[in-house]
Amino acid sequence: MKTFLYRFIDQQSITITIMWMCFSCAVLLVIPSSLFSVSNSDVLPDTYAPYLWVLTLLTGSYLLTRLLSYSFARLSEYYASQRLLIRRNKMIRQLDFEEKALLREFIIQRKTVLSLPLNEPAVSNLLASGVLAPAFETQEIKGSSRIIKLSIAIDAREQLTHRVIGLPVGKLTETEAEVLKTARPKYARNNYIAL
Repeated sequence: MKTFLYRFIDQQSITITIMWMCFSCAVLLVIPSSLFSVSNSDVLPDTYAPYLWVLTLLTGSYLLTRLLSYSFARLSEYYASQRLLIRRNKMIRQLDFEEKALLREFIIQRKTVLSLPLNEPAVSNLLASGVLAPAFETQEIKGSSRIIKLSIAIDAREQLTHRVIGLPVGKLTETEAEVLKTARPKYARNNYIAL
């Protein structure tokens, strides 16, 4: 992280230096030659004008390239977030039974972070669509499965109501509690809290 920060600061200082060079060259090219008539410096515009033009063009093209690459990065980031939003909304509208059961597990266990295996289809689908997000940078490898700590994405929380994930509102009856207990995924039953 520190190296990235140093590179970013160096890149910004290079850009600022080049911006000042471009500005000063442009000013020297635009200034009237009557201002150079002091102390035999009227030779300055004629002698150095081609070099100033080349330097202005080079620094200006560098700044234009930086501006275009920054604009492209922001635009692609915006479109990627829009695609993720569309994919997440579509996924929330089309949740299957196991995915709803997995999302109910967060409420049943009263936890914001659960350790879930990535090789399960429901987990990988919810993670790929942006409904679940990695909570920490840690992964555990147990046998052939990778366990990762996941939480519900902040943007998806407002859309995941009790009705959407199949939880009845209010007090549960015995039959509803039994149906919900049997529907729980086996891989998410760690630290079970009774209904």
